[in-house]
Amino acid sequence: MYIFKTLITKSGIEGSGVFADQDIPKESIVWKFDPDHDLTLSLEDFEKLSPGIKAEVRKVGYASPTSGRWVYPPKNDPARYTNHSETSNNLSVVLDPNISNEPFFTANKEIAKGTELTVNYKEFDDSIKHAIPDWMQQ
Repeated sequence: MYIFKTLITKSGIEGSGVFADQDIPKESIVWKFDPDHDLTLSLEDFEKLSPGIKAEVRKVGYASPTSGRWVYPPKNDPARYTNHSETSNNLSVVLDPNISNEPFFTANKEIAKGTELTVNYKEFDDSIKHAIPDWMQQ
């Protein structure tokens, strides 16, 4: 769940993206798993999903390196629009069980209002370590 105000608009990366709707100070926690908001699925339940739903969860969520579950945002959550970037991401992935049992994202630099928020999916999504999805192979 994003901690700072965000908005969804057209992305130069792909389709729509999530953008900062306020300035975000460097090193601030920007997104953190909230068990009362974010959704999870066991790996077994994920495998039982229809191919279409499975593809959607895989695109908007991640296979957690800490819980071994799929973690994904609910419908209408801006996190569904967080785009991947290996080179120009402004969110860093942090694993710190004292703050969250799941990976969370911090600002790795000052982020100005209107900037697209991007993260390198390869830093935290265990499913990508086994098979890069077609949509990432561009």
